[in-house]
Amino acid sequence: MHTYRFPVLVCALVAGLTAATLAGCANPTAIGVQTYGTITGTVVDVRTQKPIANALTSVGSQIARYTQSDGSFILPLVPEGTQTVTVSAGGYSTATVNVMVTANQTSVVQQPIALQPIGP
Repeated sequence: MHTYRFPVLVCALVAGLTAATLAGCANPTAIGVQTYGTITGTVVDVRTQKPIANALTSVGSQIARYTQSDGSFILPLVPEGTQTVTVSAGGYSTATVNVMVTANQTSVVQQPIALQPIGP
């Protein structure tokens, strides 16, 4: 009696049991399954280095979160690969940073994202 992993068995049944398709079942990205990670970091004022609360952090148009009072943010369910984090806040210029996201892991932006105040 054999024990099968459920996703491989279902994939095999749906795909018709071809060897090439079973190889794809072992690698979810080979059959178009999107994998996700998380991005975390902090946002500060470039001049004072103080945290900026309620700054909008986003990846694309679907993933967005506001920073906490300590300037920290967490962006969940970010597709793996290189992603651009955009940060904006009232009275500041917008900043962007590229982050490599790995599936099922948290990518930490090592340096605080520093926003430049607009005006004097």
